[in-house]
Amino acid sequence: MLRSLTQIVLTPVLAIALLATSTTVWAQGTATSPFTIHEVEPGPIVFIGDPSSPIPIDLDPTGGPWSKSIVDPNFVVTAPGLLTMVETIQNVGNEPWFDWHEHILPNAAGAGGISTWFRVKLSVNGTPIGFASGGLGTGDLWLDTFSQPVLPGDILTVTKEVEVFPLTAGTAGPILRIQEYPTPEPASAALIAVGSLALLGKSRRSV
Repeated sequence: MLRSLTQIVLTPVLAIALLATSTTVWAQGTATSPFTIHEVEPGPIVFIGDPSSPIPIDLDPTGGPWSKSIVDPNFVVTAPGLLTMVETIQNVGNEPWFDWHEHILPNAAGAGGISTWFRVKLSVNGTPIGFASGGLGTGDLWLDTFSQPVLPGDILTVTKEVEVFPLTAGTAGPILRIQEYPTPEPASAALIAVGSLALLGKSRRSV
């Protein structure tokens, strides 16, 4: 009786705890953890993928982020200013996306200031969608609460501006280093948490 009562009391508590931490526990990763290098075009503007060849990303809660470097081989970006980035990404996994995270990494020592994100637009399969943004004016950008999910097979286009700083004279390396990834939508995280509890209960019963 005591064991049954304990399970009745603790199971909801554990479920709530898992759900409360699900954003942290399950909140990053791509299955292939790609690293890509992209060159600045005159403008300056950076195109990362395009509708005919989008960057394939598969969400994996246990995977690593997509890391990319923005380089300026022709020294087009020579002064502080705004750089436009147009990223075209395809969801090649099995889960819908409801958000997207972009984190600017520190650059090489002496390579300039800390970059920050500014204006952002999103579209799915060429159609603009609504969203909420957090972290504008900082190096950590969260795009969430999409007005429609990015379903498996869909193509997401992210257009945004980022403040860039000139490299210090004699410093080699990228002008920007970025990590980014989708995160599981809440329902998937909840199912993972509930499934984990079910397996835990089954394991205990077996013992």
